[in-house]
Amino acid sequence: MAIQPSQPQGIGGVLDTGFQLYKSSLGAVWPISLLLAVVGMPPTLYWLFSGKPLPDATAGVGAALGLNDPASIAIGLLSGLLTMWVMSALYLKQHALGADVEMSVGDALKAALGRLATLIGATILFTLAVIVGLILLIVPGLILMITLMMYMALLLFENKGAVESLTGSHKLVWGNWWRTSAIFTVALILVMVIFMALALVAGVAAPFIGLGVDDIALVGLLGELAFNAVFNIFLMPFFSAVVIALYWDLKLRKEGGDLAARVNALNPA
Repeated sequence: MAIQPSQPQGIGGVLDTGFQLYKSSLGAVWPISLLLAVVGMPPTLYWLFSGKPLPDATAGVGAALGLNDPASIAIGLLSGLLTMWVMSALYLKQHALGADVEMSVGDALKAALGRLATLIGATILFTLAVIVGLILLIVPGLILMITLMMYMALLLFENKGAVESLTGSHKLVWGNWWRTSAIFTVALILVMVIFMALALVAGVAAPFIGLGVDDIALVGLLGELAFNAVFNIFLMPFFSAVVIALYWDLKLRKEGGDLAARVNALNPA
């Protein structure tokens, strides 16, 4: 049965649709979610098993992120590309389930691979636009971050190009910026609450497995692995479901606005 709504919803309705899509799709997308967790692990596993000194947070941002290690950079880039591919498959699979359209996990991964190059280009443009906006006056960057955030949905669900997906996202969100911000904020708060709970559990458990203050870097890496697994298997499907529900709602509002504009044009006052 389709979950996709047929009329615009309030903020609570969009979030409820997102929850419904999440609950109904979790059992079907778990292979993709598991793969998403796996492809995100190599950068952390590299530092755990390479035998090299763990990144030192006190030695500067570059050292803390491993930017002074070419192998770490290469593994991180590869992991990032694979993550984009698998995440796209997750979006496609959930969207198909919500619209009651047949799509296997293999079909989703294949379709996502075909859109990967375009997605990379769009993501680079999105990142540059937000960075420039943040450098200018902070506020323009925040505005752009929200208005352009639906580019991935347009690129995957409507087969739009890199630039077209970004401009289409701006047109879709503009006029509903505050609603979109509110929905994203609620979703992020829920994710952050769970993240803090995991961090608390990791901090409490660390002494019991023989890790102390001197092992803070190792604790951080082990916590990163655990959070990566939990987030990608259980939380990422929720966040993507909310994005898809928001995409449906914005499309309905946009189509309704366009229809009203055409009716008014045909019936001038």
